[in-house]
Amino acid sequence: MTEIKIQKTTLMLFAGLVLAIMAGGYIVFANAPSTAAGNSTGILATSQGTALPQGPLPPQNAPAPVSAPQVQDVYVKALSTGTYDKTEVAVQKGVPVRFHFSAESGAGCGRVLVMEEFGVSLVSRNGGEQVAEFTPQDAGTYEYHCGMHMFVGRMVVS
Repeated sequence: MTEIKIQKTTLMLFAGLVLAIMAGGYIVFANAPSTAAGNSTGILATSQGTALPQGPLPPQNAPAPVSAPQVQDVYVKALSTGTYDKTEVAVQKGVPVRFHFSAESGAGCGRVLVMEEFGVSLVSRNGGEQVAEFTPQDAGTYEYHCGMHMFVGRMVVS
């Protein structure tokens, strides 16, 4: 009888420990993927999936580090007045661009947007958004326009 009581007590202790771990969470240490420079940094990850950087924290009033954008989203809309809502947009060379294009229903030929230098030809039907992705490699000014060159805008790449 004593042996059964000990096994039951051990089982209850083990179950309590498992529940405490599940409810309280636990910490897993993992390595972050290597950076382009070849070094790696540690990340402290909790069971809930949040990641906390290791190492010294920056002062509270320090500005956030500025990093290059992963993708540059540009939004242009052809208006029924015969122009684009943005006649000039600016992007950085070497960074992928996601060019979002839409047109109002009365935009006529403006429902088409063409950028020959990047092989872009978009048609907005019923005001729907069309998207082209490309990466400008050279600085310069590149024109975007409708098929009849009545709507004209430019993209400045720096």
